[in-house]
Amino acid sequence: MRAMRWVLLPLVLVVGCNKKEEPAPEPMTGSAPSGHSVTKVGEEGSGGGSAKATPPVAAGSSAGSAAASGDPPADAALVGGNGKPAYRDATGHVHGPGGPIFMGRGPECTDKLDHCLRDGVWFGVGTIRPGSIYRAVPAFEFENKWWNFREEEADCHELFKTRVAKPADLTAGNPVIWLVEENQKFEWLNNESDALTSSRWEAGIIGEGPSGITFKVQGWDYPVRIDTARAVIERKNCPNAS
Repeated sequence: MRAMRWVLLPLVLVVGCNKKEEPAPEPMTGSAPSGHSVTKVGEEGSGGGSAKATPPVAAGSSAGSAAASGDPPADAALVGGNGKPAYRDATGHVHGPGGPIFMGRGPECTDKLDHCLRDGVWFGVGTIRPGSIYRAVPAFEFENKWWNFREEEADCHELFKTRVAKPADLTAGNPVIWLVEENQKFEWLNNESDALTSSRWEAGIIGEGPSGITFKVQGWDYPVRIDTARAVIERKNCPNAS
């Protein structure tokens, strides 16, 4: 037994000497790498929870279809896109002009940012008549048809090309597109994807020109803020209409 102890003791010492404690990893510091869009969710007013980074989704109909489009990951500018024309990818998904769409919280989509729209975007509406209000849907042309940014053929009778309105544009009798309030409270959109898919865009005929910071639309009960309005600079029939 005594000899056994002398044999085992060095083994125990060797095992004990070879065991080393791994150093704790250094905490990560600094901001996200430059050149990459970051979507933050869970911030105040967005449902609670901690902020998480989500990569931008390629341009297409919605977050789900864009993610399933098979496109390689790509960064999206906060607004405006990259100038790429509309296209159909290898899986058959139709993508609008401007390439990837930023889907995170960005700057407010005011008139100073062209309401977060982009080149090549028109609005599809019904046959507009004085005194009536129509849903206006951001749309783009591809393969001799007009599409919305949910990857559906646009349901429209007329198409309006627009720009941010100036007070001089808002003359009684002219058509106009504007962003309406939600739940009787006006808030700007702060997301390029929302601006291209929002149901808050409306079309109508101007009833009274500017008074202060607002004007009136026929058939609409409330004053409309000038900075929410888009002047119609070109209109044409929608070829999708039967």
